[in-house]
Amino acid sequence: MNINEALFIYINQFMQNQTLDVIMPTVTHFGGFVFLFLLVVALLIFSVITKRDTLKKVAIIALVALLVSDVIVLALKNLVHEPRPFMALENVRLLVPEDDPNSFPSGHAASTLAVVSVFLLNMEGLVKKHQIIIDIVLAIFAVLVVLSRVYCGVHYPDDVLIGALIGIFGAFIVNRFKDRIFEFLRVV
Repeated sequence: MNINEALFIYINQFMQNQTLDVIMPTVTHFGGFVFLFLLVVALLIFSVITKRDTLKKVAIIALVALLVSDVIVLALKNLVHEPRPFMALENVRLLVPEDDPNSFPSGHAASTLAVVSVFLLNMEGLVKKHQIIIDIVLAIFAVLVVLSRVYCGVHYPDDVLIGALIGIFGAFIVNRFKDRIFEFLRVV
């Protein structure tokens, strides 16, 4: 057994308790591509209706970062073909259904960190009060989603670590070129 499998077993089996068994499957769904995509699109629509240009720009960048990160994840999943822990190990506590047999890297971690990172990088222009509290809440959310993927039995720790790095990298790259993206999309 390697350290990645040992850490997986510790999180998946030895950290188990009734409270986390309810919380973690719920949290894990909030980190999925579809939920985050719909959330960012809703923020984009809200920003257009309420004429909040800064929020509109951040939502656009978050959407692009989400898409870029997901494309990278899908490419790696189809290249690597690492089986999920519940397919490779015995006695895995599987708390959520999972159809995709490929584990590496975690799409939930990439999606969550892409969106959260864009908001953290641009929070100053969005929020005037309580910025530190919002930053902390976003960071806690990201950590919980990433941890939930291991706790729920669908990813190894290295899957979520690399997924998170892909999301952060995607957010930084897209944020770096946001002016060109706005120009391309003709966003004022």
